[in-house]
Amino acid sequence: MVTERRRFDAGTRVARAARRVTSRALGVTLVVAFVVEAILPRQRAAAQGASKAGAPAAKAAAISVVARARNILGEMVAANTASGSTTPLANALAARFRAAGFPTADVMVLGATTKNRNLVVRLRGTDRTRAPLLFLAHLDVVGAERAAWKTDPFVLTERNGYLYGRGVLDDKGPAAAYAAAFLDLKQRGIVPSRDLILALTAGEESGEDNGVQWLIANRPELMRAEYVINADAGGGDLQDGRRIAFLVQAAEKVYLDLTLSAKGPGGHSSVPAPPSPIDAVATAVARIARYEFPLSVNPVVRSYLERRASISGGETGAAMAALARNPQDAIAARTLSSNPVSNALIRTTCLTTLMSAGTAPNAIPSSASANVNCRIVAGDPADSVIAQIKRVIADTSVHVAVAYPAVPSPPSALPAALERILRETVAGLWGELPIIPYMETGATDGLYLRNAGIPVFGLIGIFAPDDALASMHGNDERVPVAAYEDMVRFSTRLIERLAREP
Repeated sequence: MVTERRRFDAGTRVARAARRVTSRALGVTLVVAFVVEAILPRQRAAAQGASKAGAPAAKAAAISVVARARNILGEMVAANTASGSTTPLANALAARFRAAGFPTADVMVLGATTKNRNLVVRLRGTDRTRAPLLFLAHLDVVGAERAAWKTDPFVLTERNGYLYGRGVLDDKGPAAAYAAAFLDLKQRGIVPSRDLILALTAGEESGEDNGVQWLIANRPELMRAEYVINADAGGGDLQDGRRIAFLVQAAEKVYLDLTLSAKGPGGHSSVPAPPSPIDAVATAVARIARYEFPLSVNPVVRSYLERRASISGGETGAAMAALARNPQDAIAARTLSSNPVSNALIRTTCLTTLMSAGTAPNAIPSSASANVNCRIVAGDPADSVIAQIKRVIADTSVHVAVAYPAVPSPPSALPAALERILRETVAGLWGELPIIPYMETGATDGLYLRNAGIPVFGLIGIFAPDDALASMHGNDERVPVAAYEDMVRFSTRLIERLAREP
């Protein structure tokens, strides 16, 4: 799943309407939630009885956890966390965990403000000397324009084989799967070999009251882990409807915003005295648009190219293999650079995203500015990128300032034990597939944890077609029902395998 430092405007009118509907929907959902929670234990007991008679208990358990995840997802979607508050949802989810038998001290709702709280749940293990494993997802979502949707974006709706609702892909769908898996382990009495921590956080989309940043700064003991499984990236790779690989995000490009600005005396447009501030800034951004940053193939990308080459095949596959062998192969780089996606994997990119200038059509403005957004290859220094931008502009009248600083995000090396467990879990559901670490071209909250020295691996067990993936952050966000249910099973099996790891 590709996520990044995004800015959005939910709209006052839409937000007010959403909050009114959400309040009613959340109340109804909570009643349904506790009814389902009361029924699920009896369902599982019946499944266990059937198992003794010869029915497969594993399948019965999987069905139960899928039902639980669907129920939790309905509650999550009904809570309009695009309106800027995750606290009511965090409190509602906390009640589930306490009702399931988690000690009150191990179910924490906390955060920077009363508005945007995070939920942190700890499932205690037998060996307290081992570092915990942390499972991360975020509760906030981007806004949704109801009028543009086929369904109500804040009501989980099944339609034509798809689940519709804001956040079913990013990131409430995976969050619900993780929550259901933790509750399932507790209900079955499985005590992990080490502590497992679930963190469902605020502020990933807007950056407001960012939960991961706050927890690292204020409650670092809750985030300390051997490594993190992040439900905001990675996942199944489909080609012509076939499952061809399982991708694990092991690095992400670093986000950087620069402001380019120029000033001048201004004046009447009938007596121009070039270059005006607009001329200077426009020339600068045009030079940046033409500039191609040098190749930068870090170890994660090199491994990705090597493993993906045989799957891609043809000219692209040959270029991947060649660049994996020689990261300075100019011919191979030229082939891959023709595709915007692969080009973004092998070099830093910068482009202009905002411009501001002028007060009237007949006046020369006294100032002009532009925002240049850069995505830096993980491991490359931001200072070097800024220096290159200044050289490309080659105009001292254009001032370059950092608007949003780069936060380092070093690549994470996939542990052999985790790769083995992933391979086995994937094979159990979908058959043998290659496990391929890759670098995200966007950004997630994983960057704060990597910057704190904790390895992060983004993975979601979902194989979704391109049209569904394209709905993320857009209208009619949706996920195939079968793909979502498989993702729940995958998450449950993965977490259980990790819980039992000696």
